[in-house]
Formats: sequence, structure tokens, C-alpha cells
Amino acid sequence: MPTEDKLCGPLTNKSARVRQFHTRSRTGCSNCRNRRKRCDELRPQCSSCVKGDRVCVYAPVKIPLRERRAQQKDVQPWDQTPWEVASTSRDMVSASRVTIPLRLSFLNRDTAFNKLGVAMPLRSHELFQYFFESDNDFKMPGPDCLTRLVDDPGALRSAILLAGMHFSFQYGDLALFESTFLFHKLEVMQMINQWIASRDSKLKAEIIRHMATLAFTEICQGELLAAETHISGILALIDTGRDNGRGQDPNTRSTDQELANRYFVMSYSYLYGLKSLLGGINRIEGYASSLDDLSGQRIVDMSNVWHRGEGVESLALKLQAIRLFPYFFSPLPHGARLGNADVYGIIDTLREFTTGLDDVYANQRDVHSEQTFHGFWRRGPASKILGDYVMAHARSISMGKEKPKAPKAQQQSFTSPWCGMVIASIFYMQRVLGALEAIERRIHRYTITLFQQDMAITLSDENTTRNEGFILWQLLVGLIGSQTDQKEEKDRRLLAARQFFQVALRKQAGVLGISSWSEARPILKEVVWPAEDNSCVNFKDLWDEAVFRPVTS
Repeated sequence: MPTEDKLCGPLTNKSARVRQFHTRSRTGCSNCRNRRKRCDELRPQCSSCVKGDRVCVYAPVKIPLRERRAQQKDVQPWDQTPWEVASTSRDMVSASRVTIPLRLSFLNRDTAFNKLGVAMPLRSHELFQYFFESDNDFKMPGPDCLTRLVDDPGALRSAILLAGMHFSFQYGDLALFESTFLFHKLEVMQMINQWIASRDSKLKAEIIRHMATLAFTEICQGELLAAETHISGILALIDTGRDNGRGQDPNTRSTDQELANRYFVMSYSYLYGLKSLLGGINRIEGYASSLDDLSGQRIVDMSNVWHRGEGVESLALKLQAIRLFPYFFSPLPHGARLGNADVYGIIDTLREFTTGLDDVYANQRDVHSEQTFHGFWRRGPASKILGDYVMAHARSISMGKEKPKAPKAQQQSFTSPWCGMVIASIFYMQRVLGALEAIERRIHRYTITLFQQDMAITLSDENTTRNEGFILWQLLVGLIGSQTDQKEEKDRRLLAARQFFQVALRKQAGVLGISSWSEARPILKEVVWPAEDNSCVNFKDLWDEAVFRPVTS
């Protein structure tokens, strides 16, 4: 039929459109699945979410039914009910056994006893497994410390609390594991109270580590007052030992004491970094004149909003840092020791931080300068330096006979005691750059003492290649940090620290063959120093007083 040929001709001459076939992804991000788009499953953010400026979230991996049934065959009768927790209500404890993913199932295969150090009710196994599997996106600095703490009750509970914080940052809230998190938090608090009641001085380092864990989890939840309370409790324990004549001698400091010091410094540095950031956001947004004028719930809300907003660029860094935190409290392998840390990463981040602030100060007359400063913080240097702190600590752990790996050429001389370098970086960001809030007086006294002790060890070490310019930078930052105000003029500890740094700085200037501030600045800039001195502290006067004027005893 001619008519049919005319109608069909144009259709058959045109190439037929073939629909492209896509296999459905069951493990893609929630955004792509909801929009029915193919997800490339890149982590922490897929390409589609990055391109569309969306928050990328992956749901926890579900265990296949075949694996769950295989694991349930090994369940013993006593595994059905967590009888170890007699005081916990039925609403809090699930009677059915939580299935353990395959990679951690070896922990409970022993038919005679459960190898885990504590009771794991509710969704504890799932939460710990989630934390264990969250190292897929970066390389661990050594053997995973989580495998060493499964039979240590205190360390395991601390790890579960950190796992809750990790999950909260990753997925926006803790609702899925909230009851599990609160159960273990309560157990940690009861454990601390029992140890304190025993008055066993040998448990002091253990108490400090667990109180620091509580402080850190409270910091992450925006409960700043609760975190400061626990940090004050740590200082009270330290001062009690000092008052009884058992103050720490840096040359006889045990590994437990050093670990406790490091974890305390880590927690307080994060606390004051977050307080400074939230204080800046508060001022810029005009909520109140200071954080003290806001309710605790308002601070929690601000903290949560900021953490979720920051995730676009720096959430991965924060998650990595939290995943490495157990290196501070997990049992060290037999024969392991804590040495000096390679702190090049910290210095490099401080350089990036300083350059960013130099740009802000250069444009300070711009009406958008505060917003620029706010944006600089939100790009993530706070999370980056947090990760640098933890990584430097993890890499400072070595076996007794193990020779440290030779660092890159540019990193060879940037080694330092870990506590001293972290404290120096806090003083630098606070008093040189003016980017952090003032540190609480009691904490300041303790940290300046720790810094002084670590610098004394550095100066007396004749077996390590020294970077004289880096030592000059540390001593000057220590001198700046030891400056007293009128309320602290009679504080003997701060005055002694100030005198120590003045004498040491004068000697170090002699080693370098310099005397004037104009000669010192280029050396300091080779480490890290701002282009212009925008601080309220007159660095030249401090330098001249230390180098040219005799120090009176």
C-alpha cells in the first residue's frame, strides 16, 4: 500500500533509539538511589554529589542473609541474653543476638568464653564493626590498634564512644546507636568513679585517659561546659600528685604518663579550637556577644550545624582523625616505645594557616573581611591540623629494636617531643596569629610546664640531629606563651617558665650567631611566621629583653 510506505518511510530511515542499559547499584549513596541515578560510589563523596554540591551519605553495609544464617549457627545459649548487665532495664538491652559481620566474627568463635573485654549489649557489635571498617579510605600508620584493645575493658569502651562520634559526623546524627552510646558512656563514668574511690595512685593515668575520652565526646556533641568540667577534673588529679610531692619528672615519665599527657593535650586543643571557631561564628552571625551568653542547647545546635556544613571539604579529615584516636589509649604492643614525633605535617598546616591569615589581614579594610576569615575556618584547617596531631602521635610509636624510617629530605629536622610541639602550635595560633580564644588559666599553667619540660629534654639531647632554627622558633613561642598578665604576675610556675625560655633563647641566638630581631625574623619565617606582626604582643621587645638584658634570678 503506497500510503503505508509514505507513513513508514520516515520512521524506518531514522536510526532507532536504543535505551542504554544500567545495572542497579545496591551500594550507591542515598542521593543517587533516591534520584535513581547511577552512582560511581567514590568515597567519601561520589562525583554526582560533588558536581551537584550535595551532601553525600552512604548507608551502613548490610550483611547478606546467607552470612547471617551461617553466623547464627555458632550462637551458644548464653549468647542470647547479655546477663552481664544485671542493672540494665529490658528496654535498654536487646534479647536477640546482634549479628557480627564476618571480618570481626573471630572475636566470638571461642565456645568457652567471649574474647571481648566487656559486655556488648544492644547494637554494640554493629557500632564497633562500623568503626573497624571505616579505615578503607586511608592508609593506617601501622597495625590497626583496634585489634589490640578488644580484651581491654576500658580501651574497648572508649573506642565504642569514639565510634559513636564517628557515626554521628558521618551520617548527621546518632539516633541509630544512641542507646548503645549512652550505655557505654554510663559504664565509663561508673568505672571512673570506682577507680577514684579506690584511691589507687597507679590508676591515675588510666583515669585521665578515660576522662579525656568523655571530654572529647562531649566536645563533639557541643557540650562545652561538660567537657571543661572533665578537663578540670584531670587537672585536679594532676595537681593532687604534685601537692603530694609526686610531680612528674620528665626524665622518669612512664609510657602510661606520657600517653595520658598526650591524650589530655589532644582533647584540650580540640576543645579550645572549637570554642574559638564557634565564638567567631557567634560574633559574625550576631547571636550574642560571647558563647557565655548562649544556653547550652544553643551551643549544641550551633556545633551540630557547623559540623554538618563543614563536611563539604573537611569532614573526611575529621573522620580520619577520630578513627586514629584509639592510638592514644589502646595497649601498646610488647616492646613498643614512644619516641619523638615527625612534626613536618603540623608545620606544613601551620604554614597554610598563616598564609591564609596573611591574605585576610592584607584585606582587613574590606567589609567582607570577617566573612573571609569565617570562610577560611570552614575550609577545614582545624580538621586538618587535628589529623596531623593524631598522625604524628601514631607514627611516633615504634618497636624497641625497630629503626625509625628515614623521613623525606625536607622533613629530616622537624622532629620534636609530641606534647611540646602541639602546645607550641596552640600558642602560635593563639598569641602570634590571634586566631584562637584565650586558654583557661589553670590549663595554661599546666601546658606551659609540659612545654618547658619537653624543651629541656630537647636541649639536653646530644644524640639527635638538631634543626637550630626550629629550636629557636619553639623557644620564642614558649617565651610568648609564658607571658603573664597582671593577675598572674605572682604565679611562680609561669615566672619560672618565662626565665627558662629567656635563658634558652639567648643561648640559641648565640648558637645561630644572631642578636637582633631583624636577623631572627628570616630564620623564623623558614619555619613558620606571619608576613606582618599583627598580634598585640610586641615580639621585638620580648626578643630584646631576652637577648640583651641580663635575667635576674
